[in-house]
Amino acid sequence: MRKLATPFVYQGYEGPQYFCDRIAETEKLCSNLYNGRNTTLVSPRRIGKTGLILNTFHQIKKENKKA
Repeated sequence: MRKLATPFVYQGYEGPQYFCDRIAETEKLCSNLYNGRNTTLVSPRRIGKTGLILNTFHQIKKENKKA
């Protein structure tokens, strides 16, 4: 991961070190994926749905290298 000049990322996902909060949501998504549950994320545009998904995938790959 590259080091950013500013910690305020407003576009895209730059890694878990720049992704703050949403710990419970990440754990819930991980649980749903591990258990094969269908999940839908609903919110207005530009709230961070894609970042949450990418952060969840990062957590899963950290726990299981073969994922």
